[in-house]
Amino acid sequence: MIELTRRQKLSGLGAGITGLGGYWAISGTGGKEDVFTVGSPWTPDSRDPVVNGWLWRRISVLEPLLTVDYDATVAPGLATDWRMVDDETWEFDLREGVTFHDGTELTAKTVLPSLRRAFDSSSMASVPVKSIETADNRTLTMKTDEPFSPLPAHCTRGSTCLVSPTAIADDGSVSEPIGTGPFQFESWNQGSSITASANSDYHGENASIETLVYEGITDDQTRRLKLENDELDMARILPNETVDSLELRDDITAHTYQIPRARYLVFDLDSSPFADRRVRRAVMHAVDRETIVENLLNGLGSPAVGPFPSDVTDWAADDLEPYEHDPGRARDLLAEAGWEPNGTGRTRDGDPLSVSIWTYDTRPLLPTIAQVIQTQLGEVGFEVDIEVMESSTIKERATNGSFDAVLWSNSVLWYPDPDRLSDFVHSETATMFSGYENETVDRRLEEARRTTDRDERFGRYAEVQHILQRDLPIGWLTYYTNVVATRAGVEAYRPHPIESCYHLENVTDQQ
Repeated sequence: MIELTRRQKLSGLGAGITGLGGYWAISGTGGKEDVFTVGSPWTPDSRDPVVNGWLWRRISVLEPLLTVDYDATVAPGLATDWRMVDDETWEFDLREGVTFHDGTELTAKTVLPSLRRAFDSSSMASVPVKSIETADNRTLTMKTDEPFSPLPAHCTRGSTCLVSPTAIADDGSVSEPIGTGPFQFESWNQGSSITASANSDYHGENASIETLVYEGITDDQTRRLKLENDELDMARILPNETVDSLELRDDITAHTYQIPRARYLVFDLDSSPFADRRVRRAVMHAVDRETIVENLLNGLGSPAVGPFPSDVTDWAADDLEPYEHDPGRARDLLAEAGWEPNGTGRTRDGDPLSVSIWTYDTRPLLPTIAQVIQTQLGEVGFEVDIEVMESSTIKERATNGSFDAVLWSNSVLWYPDPDRLSDFVHSETATMFSGYENETVDRRLEEARRTTDRDERFGRYAEVQHILQRDLPIGWLTYYTNVVATRAGVEAYRPHPIESCYHLENVTDQQ
């Protein structure tokens, strides 16, 4: 359904580590062992799926109960079927013929410790699972505290990936990712690399790659150079500006594809001046998102209107009014909010219109985009200071203290359900630290969780999107296009729309 060209642009859903490079190494049997190396920005910091399950899932070592198909909908995984029995009860039928990498058979009993541990963890705290029991050897029953229609989507999350009961110590910790995937864990260098080998007893089609090495390389230019020097077979999340030069090389294939990820500003609604909605609106009118896309993103991506890109998911409200680039309107809004011109800036009651924007550099171009925003806001009277720090530092500082604005990039659909909006704006469960509280938004999000009717759910999520576009706790800037490059001999790589899995088990290497 997706044809891989030298430059693959997907307009819809049709679609971390030094060491071994993409080379042929002599094996212990005197033959040759195929080693495939992928470089990505994210470093492997834990073998515990509750902490780092998303990474182990991406490289197909661990698998969840349910998966995400290429149309970004919930699909069978280690469960082949699922159903709502009553308002607060779900049943899941487990796949037959599956064993963990240690030989333990996958049954309802053997998956219970892993699932209970996941849903008891802080990472799944917003999911109201009350109990998980075995109905029979191949059937699981999950009960929730209240009707919760997005439960299947949450069962695709990396933190719910299943590990063998032998991997869980008496104290509840996991020291080794013993899963069911097409690749099985061999070794790792914490914070650096993972080595996995093909699982010959996999319940699906066996991988062509014999040995998979994942390298965590935070610097994007280093990832590119390692690919060009044949030290990587795949380099992920490269800067947009590298695409044209990569396409000129016969030995490299560049893939570009849109994903449901956005760059956005999170405003601290308890911090002056952003406690005033007019000032937040002024920011959005002052920022020229078209220029950012064309000049900084090389035309890859698009200006954002709301959280969801409409050409990637049909959960986007299609009638949101965008904040057009209008510096004059921005100046008027600032004046209405009492910020009067004073030389090159603005003041109110003797205080300058001075703000700080925090961002991080793990995602390409965020600091550069912040500098452009700094210039554009300066044109309407803001004094803007840019601070670049580790993303973990931003989260800690913003959660425990005040800030002005954070420039962030994140998936808006990394589990396939608009319940993801609760992570952004629900007053009790939001992780984006803006301090936003709106009773109607909370109520609509809760109502959407309780109904199974798709149209009713869409109506509630659309209303939430309209309210957020008015209130602006988050200013959506641009949608995201990923750049992944492989050596030209790598075939059958198909980018996944929400990147839940790289599906390297499907890849073949002709060199």
